[in-house]
Amino acid sequence: MVSERVLYSSVKLLTKSDCSCNDVFSCLYCLSPPEIDLLVILLRSNKGMTLESLADRVKRTKGTVFRALQKLVSLNLCNKSAKTREAGGYYHVYEAVDIDTIENSTKQRIDEVQLGLTRIRRKIRHDIIKMKLGK
Repeated sequence: MVSERVLYSSVKLLTKSDCSCNDVFSCLYCLSPPEIDLLVILLRSNKGMTLESLADRVKRTKGTVFRALQKLVSLNLCNKSAKTREAGGYYHVYEAVDIDTIENSTKQRIDEVQLGLTRIRRKIRHDIIKMKLGK
């Protein structure tokens, strides 16, 4: 469960006048700064990148980068594909999804937040009365 303090700081961050793209990724996707850095690297790359090259680039362990990439893949912010080695075997390559996909996903998440806040607004009076009466 998300703590009230985190939720409040997320809402505060998203509603500030100079809210950045990093703020949006942090709040709506629960991405940490290193995870956002990986996404930015993938967005700027013209080709897929391997786990090893990304770990070298961000100077983190492969395990840490792997977990961050798994999160980005699960959030549909990047794709993972297998490539075959000529000598046999395979390796994985990671690429950011296209900007339209990220934009549409972000719009959907914003819509979900708006619906949630609308539900809260509709029932807040009732909930406060219940709190007052100890129910």
